[in-house]
Amino acid sequence: MLEKLIMSMKAWDHNIQYWVSANHQSELITFFTWMTSLGNSATIIVLCSLVSIMLLIKRHWQTMLILDVGLSAAWFTMALLKLIFGRVRPLGEHLVYAGGYSFPSGHAMLSMVFYGFVAYIFSLYLQGWPRLGVQFAAGLLILLIGCSRVYLNVHYSSDVMAGFFLGSLFLLVMIHTHNRMDRRHY
Repeated sequence: MLEKLIMSMKAWDHNIQYWVSANHQSELITFFTWMTSLGNSATIIVLCSLVSIMLLIKRHWQTMLILDVGLSAAWFTMALLKLIFGRVRPLGEHLVYAGGYSFPSGHAMLSMVFYGFVAYIFSLYLQGWPRLGVQFAAGLLILLIGCSRVYLNVHYSSDVMAGFFLGSLFLLVMIHTHNRMDRRHY
């Protein structure tokens, strides 16, 4: 059963990769190159540092700790899983640089954790349409970062889906932890 699932996943990955490669457009390559840069290590580190400093200044040190520890734990887990699975990146031309192994997608996983948690924190202070707008924008950003990895031929779609799934698990734990800590202050 597991073998059948793996074989159908490989076929699905290759079909998507083939279709995307056959339909590349220069404008979309430029757009997705920019999108993928929002999920790279340097961008996430800089943005996380800025958010952490802001939280520290506002004396929300527990929230800062949840963000920093959660993101670091996700990063460590992603790196470990890449070593365990050792999946090579898709064949063909990679439209941006991508080193290391492919599974799971670090861009997808870490974007889910970072942008998802930041959107959650901002959402706590908003109501109605602004709240929905922040949540929608974060979801769209995360989705586009994941799609960029497939479009630029540096990940299979299953790598991105696994990254989203694992990132969601970390995000849920971080939100749950924040909610429990926040309740203790009332």
